[in-house]
Amino acid sequence: MMHRFNALVCLPLVLGGMAPVHSQDSNIIAMDSAPTRVTAYRGRAWIERAVSANLQPGIHTLVFNDLPARWQPETIQASVSGDANVLAIDTSTRQVSSGTGDLKNLQDEVESARSDLQSARDQLTVLEASIGFHETMMKKASAAAGEYLGTDGFDITSVKSQSEYFSSSLAELLAQIQQVNVLIGQKERQFEIAQSRLDQAGDSTRTQREAIVELMVNSEGEVGMTLGYLVSDANWSPRYDVRGDLNSGKLAMEYGAQIHQQTGEDWNDVELVLSTARPSRASNPPSMSPVFVDIYAPPPPAAGRRRGAGKMEADSMAYGGMIASAAVDARVQGGGSSVTFTLPRRTTVETNSEAAQRTRITEFDTDVDFVHVAMPVLTDEIYLRGRFQNTSDYQLLPGEAGIFMGGDYVGMAQIGSSAPGSELEMYFGVDPAMSATRTMLAKNTGETGVFGGWLKTSYDFVLKIENGTDREARIELWDRRPISRSDEIQVAVENLSMPLSTNQNYLQDAFPQGLMRWDLEVAAGSVGKKSFVVSYDLDVERKEGVRMTPLPD
Repeated sequence: MMHRFNALVCLPLVLGGMAPVHSQDSNIIAMDSAPTRVTAYRGRAWIERAVSANLQPGIHTLVFNDLPARWQPETIQASVSGDANVLAIDTSTRQVSSGTGDLKNLQDEVESARSDLQSARDQLTVLEASIGFHETMMKKASAAAGEYLGTDGFDITSVKSQSEYFSSSLAELLAQIQQVNVLIGQKERQFEIAQSRLDQAGDSTRTQREAIVELMVNSEGEVGMTLGYLVSDANWSPRYDVRGDLNSGKLAMEYGAQIHQQTGEDWNDVELVLSTARPSRASNPPSMSPVFVDIYAPPPPAAGRRRGAGKMEADSMAYGGMIASAAVDARVQGGGSSVTFTLPRRTTVETNSEAAQRTRITEFDTDVDFVHVAMPVLTDEIYLRGRFQNTSDYQLLPGEAGIFMGGDYVGMAQIGSSAPGSELEMYFGVDPAMSATRTMLAKNTGETGVFGGWLKTSYDFVLKIENGTDREARIELWDRRPISRSDEIQVAVENLSMPLSTNQNYLQDAFPQGLMRWDLEVAAGSVGKKSFVVSYDLDVERKEGVRMTPLPD
């Protein structure tokens, strides 16, 4: 199969179809090429192969072989430098027989695998012989010792020493046999795979994908050319390592990328660019078709249906069609500017690798505001939160982050999109030396009001924080009170032992939702009877006869 893309000038047509792959008077040159620059996108990659050659004036046909299985021929592009012009670009896909060189390589692989397998089996033979020798020596030693049993010549210390020696040696040999058996299994599988590949290659064919570029060289000299094309099955994603230091109030972030590709060709020592853009190499914009409206005429009901069923089903189908059409027309893709990272070093990413290639983009240090967060209504554990600014010059993209505190690994977290200078929030796990509890000390229900008619339930709550560390801790303590949605139910918080937070963001967003927050400074060693305590009373009143939804503890 062949595709042809004309550039600059059109070549003459020949009888029966397109122009031939190359001009009859052109010089055909097979180019030795490989990817030199890769721009990786989400799901695709733009590959560039840069070559150069000293060419004489005239028409030359450059053939690029071994293009990958996942390439997209319709995206092929070529550019030249020097005194030359691109006349046309062809692409070709054909089946070719495996060459003798390929068979020779496969035969060498089989022989190497056979040799490795035999070597492993020889190791097993030697070990089994050693075990047999040890067993023989044990029998002889036992027989010799038995002759002196019950006499003054019997040396129990010598017998014990010999027994320990033979036991230790046999245990070591048996462990080695177990390892060699595993090795033999691996070598057998490698040999079977190599033999199978050789058996299949006898009459096998492979797909040869080519790009043929026809040049007009105007004067003798060095001509550089870059062949570019899109490939599928290539992807990259951001990956971060965040290391916090509570003592210094500092944070170090390493911004990296995980790259994985199954394009069918290795990217060896390439200049790598990572981009969030959506590549589009098409020359023409999409065509727009007209849209018509008309009076809707429902089809007549089909014979045999019950009366009225036809109109209902037709209306339903029409409505469903309008919804489907609207969904297609309203779909929006893209939006926002793209981000591009050009790595400062050359990179290698193998195709079909089981593990993603990790590479570093940048790293930066910044100050971090650490605060402990306690929610004893939900958990006894206290979490460490950090807020910091993106002080780098880079846009942080959504991705996974490995979280470290000091030298300890905490776990994984998600980082959202963050522009340079914006604030991020991240949790650094649980502080094992801290805890928070919430206890309901009392619950009383009785009538209230001047003339009665209302029932009042009072709750007494105590929140306790323990700080077992050797440093004072800033803690956000959170609790919640119910929010009434009925005029016949009233809720009030009374007798707060400490005032709530005056943080403006809290008062604007969380306080109206019934969330209570205290900003505390808890001294080091506040445990047991020295624990930090906050208390309050919760009063819930309802009209008599009103059935209220149950409150959580």
